[in-house]
Amino acid sequence: MLEEETNKTNQDIENEDKNSEEDNSVKTAEISTEEIIKNLKTDIELLKDQRLRAIAELENYRKRSDKDQSDALKYGIANFAKEVISIRDNIERANASILDEIKSDEKIKPVIEGLDLIQQSIIGVLDRFEIKKIESIDQKFDHNFHQSMVEIERDDCEPGTVIQELIPGYTLHDRLLRPAMVGVSKKKIEKNEESEEKNS
Repeated sequence: MLEEETNKTNQDIENEDKNSEEDNSVKTAEISTEEIIKNLKTDIELLKDQRLRAIAELENYRKRSDKDQSDALKYGIANFAKEVISIRDNIERANASILDEIKSDEKIKPVIEGLDLIQQSIIGVLDRFEIKKIESIDQKFDHNFHQSMVEIERDDCEPGTVIQELIPGYTLHDRLLRPAMVGVSKKKIEKNEESEEKNS
């Protein structure tokens, strides 16, 4: 009898142990499932963020590539354009150097007409490729487009006005190709002011 009771008790203890182990495994399974779901959600958010960043980077790269390609098409001829404007400068100098008396000479007329045709042709090419001459005379000096070579005392205009163009400047589309070399007006210094400056 005593043995039976002991056996029952041992069996009860074993059963309780089994039940508690099962409960623990169920709790562990529940906890680990919740953790797995939480970890998966975190991973999903991370992947979404990485995907959005990758899409944004790809879009930025595409825009940069488009801009680079557009700039290459627009401004790729800059070096060639500089050479062409030098030719235009030389033709204008050649035309300006011919005296008026010689221009009326019938023997020289064909040469002058040829120079004029070349000049007009070059101007047409420059216009076609959006290469524009900078208008400088009587404009306010702008360091973005002008390079001051000399200051000239003048009373008949505001100081800082371009009054002389030594070499014309050009732009290619909206970029400076070559600055205009200019003479800029400055206020005339009176003799009294001059002597005061020397004394000080």
